[in-house]
Amino acid sequence: MRFLLFVGGWSFGGLETAYLSLMKGLRARGHDATAIVCGWTDGLVPERLEQAGLPYHQVRLGRLYLTNPYFTWHTLWRMPAARRHLRRLFQELRPDWVIYSEPQMVLLTASLLPTKRAMYLQAEPGRLMHHAWSRRALERRIDRFVGVSEFIARGLPVDPRKRAVAYNGVEPREPVERAANPVRIGIVGRLDERKQHLVLLEACVVLKERLPGAFTLDIVGERTGAYAREVEARIARRGLGDVVRWAGFVADRDALYGGLDILAAPAIDEPFGLTVPEAGAYGLPVVAARSGAFPEIVREEVTGLMFEAGDVGGLARALERLILDRDLRQRLGAAGRAHVAAHFTIDRMADGFLSALG
Repeated sequence: MRFLLFVGGWSFGGLETAYLSLMKGLRARGHDATAIVCGWTDGLVPERLEQAGLPYHQVRLGRLYLTNPYFTWHTLWRMPAARRHLRRLFQELRPDWVIYSEPQMVLLTASLLPTKRAMYLQAEPGRLMHHAWSRRALERRIDRFVGVSEFIARGLPVDPRKRAVAYNGVEPREPVERAANPVRIGIVGRLDERKQHLVLLEACVVLKERLPGAFTLDIVGERTGAYAREVEARIARRGLGDVVRWAGFVADRDALYGGLDILAAPAIDEPFGLTVPEAGAYGLPVVAARSGAFPEIVREEVTGLMFEAGDVGGLARALERLILDRDLRQRLGAAGRAHVAAHFTIDRMADGFLSALG
């Protein structure tokens, strides 16, 4: 089959990582998979596609923004040329399926691409999916709504017969040797309130009092924006400067996970949480909130420990168990690696996606 996938344009995060992995998996199975990169800025996505040897076309079509009339004007100005470009690509590529990541691009382009269409949702779809008119328009245009987790799929306000689930997958990795002390905890991902960095910092205050010198915390993610400043202020106010290290964005996954002993995932309502199977592939145990898709990925007391979302004490107790018990870390990490190899590989991702399309 031939697939055309709308993969974003500027930033490169979990969504873009998942779409590139899916393209690799589909092509490994003999399917054609080509990306459409939308936007008029020189983003990171084309660079990553080229590095991976994946075909793509850049179509200069943006989005319509209620809060940014300048961007909206650019989108409207470029739309006639972008529509012509998409028509030419459709005639050239003749895809069997067009895959979208978000509703607005469906509404802007579906009439130009008369074939089967699916939405592969890495996050909750936002307001357009919940507005009556746009939801009906999307249901008419989309043949399959594929959520990246049961948590996402069951929240979609569409005909249940059109819903399916296909989990993300990650590359297999080799386990790494880890130093004994101090134990290195990491939280990986963008700096966002939903990620619950502040809850983790408060747990670190408890742990620092109970286990002085026994652990460190790496914060991996871009150090920009109001929330990052709030996190910085909390670190200073709670006297955690000697415990916390800001690693910034780390593209090299070997260096990132090779420098950790435990992954902390305290986020609320995480749609999937790609860092959890990524860490598992390296043999890292996980401490995750009992929220969002984490209960679908983490086998409690087998591949990781879980706590009630937002519970500082529960998070601190789970981390304390792992800090104090190296054998437990190794046992959970080894089980996590086997669990990822069995359920969350790119091969399984591609198979699950093809099955979801029916």
